[in-house]
Amino acid sequence: MKKFYLHNETEQTGPFDIDDLKTKNINKNTPIWYEGLADWTTAERVDELKDLFMTATPPPFVTKQTPPPVKKPLQQQTVTTKKKSNTLGKVLTSIGAVGAILIVAIIIIGNMNKSGGANPQSYQEKVMSIEEVERSQPTNFLSADGTYHENFWGNKFKVNCTITNKATVAAYKDAVVRVTYYTKTKTVLGSKDYTIYEMFPPSSTKTVELEIENYQNVNSIGWDVIRATAN
Repeated sequence: MKKFYLHNETEQTGPFDIDDLKTKNINKNTPIWYEGLADWTTAERVDELKDLFMTATPPPFVTKQTPPPVKKPLQQQTVTTKKKSNTLGKVLTSIGAVGAILIVAIIIIGNMNKSGGANPQSYQEKVMSIEEVERSQPTNFLSADGTYHENFWGNKFKVNCTITNKATVAAYKDAVVRVTYYTKTKTVLGSKDYTIYEMFPPSSTKTVELEIENYQNVNSIGWDVIRATAN
């Protein structure tokens, strides 16, 4: 499920899912980001959130009243009908003018929002926003994979640990890898943390070798990055 992050120009919050965002009182101009975007955008440009801002306006309601019949001369009745027609025409003309003004105003506001308004973010501000997100959540951008095998005596594992940094701006160092031991039935026997004192530049992959302990009844192992320091 896609996770979203919000920014109030002071600090970022998240991650949130769609149901969480419904309780956050966001508007269509709220800055928002999710994995896969190269930059922050506004909530109205996210397809999954457009339903939050769609509003339907009912047409104007005109009450029609039918006066009781009055016996008048034919000529007087004709004059009264013309006056009513002229009055109704003026009302409809006024409603049409107001509606046209509202439509023009909506178009102008929409164009201002699309162009970023009167005070668009500079390139440097946008880059800093992305870096701020990446530096604050290294485990969202660092992943660990690789291969392993037992040594000759079977008391240790030799691990070729491949760490990938998917961040576009932030670099990390001193990644902490947690190794988890499993039985044949995938029961967790225990875990142990190892710190890799290396630099991990943005958009990079690095393989390091680890020699870790083996224990009785271990059938397989796995490992994940649980912590790192933004450089």
